[in-house]
Amino acid sequence: MINSEHPLVSVIIPAYNHDKYVERAIRSVLTQTYRHIELIVVDDGSTDNTLAVIEQVRSKSEKDFKIIAKKNGGVSSALNAGIAASHGEYIAILASDDWFLPEKIARQIAMFSAAGPTTGMVHANGLIQSEDGGAPVNLLGSYRPAEGLCFKELVARGVTAIAPSIMVRRSVVDEVGGFDETLVGEDLDFYAAVAAHGYAIGFDPTPQIVKSARADNLATRVELFFNDPFITLAKYRDRFTAAEYLAMENGFYAGMGRASAGVGEFALSWKAYLTLFRRRRNAAPLVEFAAQNARYLVLAALPRPLRSRLRRARADIRSKADR
Repeated sequence: MINSEHPLVSVIIPAYNHDKYVERAIRSVLTQTYRHIELIVVDDGSTDNTLAVIEQVRSKSEKDFKIIAKKNGGVSSALNAGIAASHGEYIAILASDDWFLPEKIARQIAMFSAAGPTTGMVHANGLIQSEDGGAPVNLLGSYRPAEGLCFKELVARGVTAIAPSIMVRRSVVDEVGGFDETLVGEDLDFYAAVAAHGYAIGFDPTPQIVKSARADNLATRVELFFNDPFITLAKYRDRFTAAEYLAMENGFYAGMGRASAGVGEFALSWKAYLTLFRRRRNAAPLVEFAAQNARYLVLAALPRPLRSRLRRARADIRSKADR
């Protein structure tokens, strides 16, 4: 039976080889101020002690939660398995190396109550915590949040949401069909699918999650995500004019060129900018390639603490500019 005042929220944590972090993620869900939560932790075939840690946390916790152990199939596969086993009216997801702040679920339930049925997904701002133990940085200056009816902007990746900050109506997840298991960047594709079905998106600018910034984070492996935006765009080819479609493709090549340069993937950056050069038939992409990769080399030569301070200062400047 649906409780309209305190609906059940299913939180899905997909975990793979995060034995050092998963307990923190789990406890951030169990200590939420909102009490009507069903937690499902999916071990996606970890080869370290992740599953043992999950089981140990459950054995010592006053609150029970469900554990699913499966063969490795990727984040989308783990999320879909967790969703299939869940019963909540709302679905929230949390990466096993990130964590919720205490009011996250309560604030998002309130957002849904205020917004009405046309809002299919809500998300929140977040903080990022670096490995050096410095103060967390507000992420809002580093991205444009998705709000309202923003289908084209989401497909073009001009706006986005922080994955562990989202909450979605279960009925919308069912309508969309879950997460695309052929993609690595399943989150951005999913947001576009929600918007493609005509749902609005709500945003809370107050940070409600903390992301862990680590050198081995999947998000730094740009080569895995290179084709994802093109695949998502192709799903909605009939919704765009030829000019819009071409502009988005060119934007993706430019974005992948910058992203690759930002993590020192020079060959991949060159591939993206060279493709853009051949499409545009001018030298601007090659100039940008040189500038972006030179920037990486300069920053890489700096001590890590100084790089962290520069990133924080840049984020602060962007955040103030967006106010």
